[in-house]
Parts: sequence; structure tokens; C-alpha cells
Amino acid sequence: MRLAEMFNYLHNHYQAFIGGSQRVARNINASLMMFIVIGITLCLPCAGLLLIENAGQISHNIEHEAEISIFLKKKVDKDQIDFINLALKKSSLVKKIHFEAKLVAWDKLQAKLNLQPISSGISENPLPDAFFVSLNTLNSVQIKEMIQNLKTIEGVDSIVIDGSWIKKLRSILYLIKVSIVFLGALLIIVLIVVIGNTVRLQTLTYKDEIEVSKLIGATNNFIQRPFMYTGLIYGLGGGLITVGILKLITITFNKVGDRLENILGTLVTLKGLPLEYNAFIIVSAMFIGWLASYIAARNSIKKLEVNK
Repeated sequence: MRLAEMFNYLHNHYQAFIGGSQRVARNINASLMMFIVIGITLCLPCAGLLLIENAGQISHNIEHEAEISIFLKKKVDKDQIDFINLALKKSSLVKKIHFEAKLVAWDKLQAKLNLQPISSGISENPLPDAFFVSLNTLNSVQIKEMIQNLKTIEGVDSIVIDGSWIKKLRSILYLIKVSIVFLGALLIIVLIVVIGNTVRLQTLTYKDEIEVSKLIGATNNFIQRPFMYTGLIYGLGGGLITVGILKLITITFNKVGDRLENILGTLVTLKGLPLEYNAFIIVSAMFIGWLASYIAARNSIKKLEVNK
């Protein structure tokens, strides 16, 4: 008996799906417009997600290249330099160490600025010896503790943290993420209203069919199923368009990125969203279409009953 009931249940849903598909096909122009509206509307927050994912990846990649610059006192000897170098090597926070002697730094600066000691009025090297240390963390507590320990070492004059801008970038990315969530929620509400209004108008178009179905004993759930599948198909079409637009954005940006490489001196690429993200977008669009159609169809059918 249960098997027969399950078969009947699946058969009813299959018939409802066919009915919903036929309604979409009958009004193909209106349906295509609905696909485009849903696709473009969902594309706005999803494009933001695409950019955030890429910016977040860039931030993650460069955070391990944050540096602290350790400037040594003017009269520091080789033993003190070696001791500082050893202390840095022992630290678990250090990824890479680069020491630059003041004579080397001075020669580089003169070559870069085309300076001559006599003409520039500088008779001696004003630059200090320095360590440039790449860190493998942005944990402020760990970095502050490390800096405090380094400052106690004889020969260390001052320390400059060069990674603060990365923390600012991550804060900005977080604010953008929050904004995208609010924007996405607002646009979902807009979509529910738009799809719901379209389905409501369809219930008025099929008013006579609904009334006949009620006369022969059809339940409200049975009547509203085709409308719900119509909304589901709207969501499917809109979700596919969203994914397609995001893919087009990625391809177009990467083609432009090849030209930007000549200007910026580095390759700029945009990675597309992972497969699971694309699947989530499509499923979410289908759910939005289904939910909007369910609410609209249920309310419209109840109103038709009241007005009889």
C-alpha cells in the first residue's frame, strides 16, 4: 500500500512539473525576461562574492610576506650583528631573513637617486645596518612580544612593522562581505516579490481552471504545485544565467589582465568560483523561485475561495 501511495505521490509531482514546464513554455518571452531578471539580480551580490574570494586569496598569499625592519645602532660590531641574526633564526615567527649592510644600502641609494657625495653635501653614510624579516603570521600579540624581545638586544635601535596595511585590507574585506550579505538579503526579498507577483498574475490567468479543479475535489496543495514548479524553473534559469555571467566576467577580466601585465609589471588574474559555489547559487535561485511561488500561489488561491 505504501509503495502505491509513493508512486501516486511521485506521479502527481511529475504531472505538476510537466504542467509548470508547459506554462513556462507557453509564455516563453515572459519566461526569458524572468530568467534574465533573476540572473542579473543574483549576479550583483555573487559578483561581489567573486571579487571578495579573489581579494581574500591575495590577502592570504601576501600576509606571509609581511615584514618587520630592524634598524641597528650606528656603532654596532659584527658579534652583535651575528647575535641578532641567531636570535631571529631561532624565532618560530620568522620566515625569511635578509641583512643589508649600511655600505650596500648607501651604494644602492646613490645609484638609484644618482647622488654624488660632494654635490649632495653628504660626506658620510647616514644609513644604518638593517635586517628585513619576513614573518609567517599577522597575530598582533605574537608580533608585539617578538618586537619587545628584539628591542632588549644590544645593538638594536628601532623596529618598524610593515604589515599594518594588510590588516587594514582584511578589515575592509570584512566590511565588504557584511555589505554583500545585506545587499544579497535585500535583493532576495526583491526577487521573492517579483516572482511572487508574476505567479499571482498567472493564478488569475488560470482562474477558471482552478475553479474547475476545486469543483472536482482537488486540494489547494494539488492546485498550487504547478505554480511552485514554475517558480522552480524560473529559479533554475536565473541561476544558470548568473553562473554564466560570472564565468563571462572571469574570462573578460583575464583577457584584460593580460594587457594590464604590461602596465603593472605583474600578472593580474581572476579565478572563477569553485564548482560547489556555482551549484549553491543555482540551488539557492531554485529555492527562492519555489518559495516565492509557494507563498504567492497559496495566498492567491485562498483569495479566490473568499471571493467566490
